Amino acid sequence: MKRPVAQRILGSAMAFVLAFLGTAPQTFAATSDKKAKYLESGVYRIKNQDTGLYVDAYDVAYDKKGSAYLSKESGESGQDFYVQRQPDGTYFLYPQSEDGKYALSSSSGDVVTKNSEAGKTEKFDIYPSSKTYTICPAYSGEKALALDVSDKTSRYDDTYVSMNKYHANDKGQKWIFEPVLSTGLTMAYEKTTVKLYSTGNFYATVAPYNYGEHEIKWASADSSILLVSESGRYCALSEGSTLVTATCGEMIASCTVIVSSVSAFTWYSQHNIYTSDWDGSELGNIYFSSGGVRRKFAIDKYNTGSDWINDGCYLCSVAMVLKNMGATMTSGYDFRSGQRNNLMPDPYTVALANSGNYGPTTSKAVLYGNPILVSLSNILKRFTVRGKAITSTTTGRVTAKAIKEALDMHPEGVIVYFSQPSRGRTHYIVFTRCINPEEKNPSKYRFEVSDSASYDPERGDHVPFEQCISYTAQGYRLSQARSIIAFNS
Repeated sequence: MKRPVAQRILGSAMAFVLAFLGTAPQTFAATSDKKAKYLESGVYRIKNQDTGLYVDAYDVAYDKKGSAYLSKESGESGQDFYVQRQPDGTYFLYPQSEDGKYALSSSSGDVVTKNSEAGKTEKFDIYPSSKTYTICPAYSGEKALALDVSDKTSRYDDTYVSMNKYHANDKGQKWIFEPVLSTGLTMAYEKTTVKLYSTGNFYATVAPYNYGEHEIKWASADSSILLVSESGRYCALSEGSTLVTATCGEMIASCTVIVSSVSAFTWYSQHNIYTSDWDGSELGNIYFSSGGVRRKFAIDKYNTGSDWINDGCYLCSVAMVLKNMGATMTSGYDFRSGQRNNLMPDPYTVALANSGNYGPTTSKAVLYGNPILVSLSNILKRFTVRGKAITSTTTGRVTAKAIKEALDMHPEGVIVYFSQPSRGRTHYIVFTRCINPEEKNPSKYRFEVSDSASYDPERGDHVPFEQCISYTAQGYRLSQARSIIAFNS
């Protein structure tokens, strides 16, 4: 999502948008066709015919070379391989753990390991024979060597795999490729809002995810409201709502998208990870560890400190304003969508930037660093608006007039910091617009806010300040406001 585009530059902006609306690249599909002359690109589990065990590979963090070994079927991503056929008929084998960034590498007589380079020793020839395949290093010549069960074991008693001299009848050199077929397609939201004249990308999650390319095609039910390319790139043309659909093979997912001219439209709740405008449903097993405290990142409902986000009002407020600005996270990995870099701001991605993390590759990960002790310098150096750096300004004297003036300059919203010293409490709330800008007495200005402390949209999602939960239940008043924080790009 992007910030508002002035009417006078809409024509040129639209020309720019249409220039890069493209279609998704074509990809090979996984297949279980036993009559195929060669193995199609796709995601597979590779089982040894002799042992019945599956090829897996250690993470490089735990095994310096990321050695490949055999293990029982576990369902973990390391046993899923993206098998990518090259134009010359050779293959790369990418274990799906560790972002799929390593390819298996072969060398004569040694244990097979991972390598971050996809070069000569990472190319394999895969020869079909009946229901099995022989895997040979492409550089060694036709079937001079073949992937085999090693006589070496790891310190964990796992049997390594290695390259040995090819023997035609050796069952240890015969491998069964079991297709891992996609079984689910989901979008991050059932309903979301984008800004009029904004551009951006839609994403969907294919399960199980693979780091090869999925052929996901996108469409908008009403292109006069929202123009969407087959690759998921969108441009918001007029106010209204439409259904956006993603398809991958026979799988379909859809989302209602509202195009709005309201300047600030995002509400993130620190307690509601399902029906506020962020996708926290897959965060149930994500932990952050800091200062000897290991807690889940987010749990639905009020949690009395059992998760980090329970105290994450500042983090959520920063995420709201960044999203309203159309900011994107330049470097990071979001396991929920499988996307790398150019990520949309939400409490999770902002927490990654704040704590210096780049995202887990599995939903069971533990990340290190306090996610909600906000450091704006950490966050802003990882986010940009249309490639431009973001800076922050803080105003110390808070009045209704000062808030309105700040909103006049920052229609994406400003963050107001509140303090109740007698109760030992502080809070941050996003002010989104002045409700009565025609009022001649500045002290009587009233404001709409997005309050992350609320669980229910009725008390937090763009409501008058006097109706938000922080006012009605926690007693915060403008007289307790201590500073105004705004972002510039």
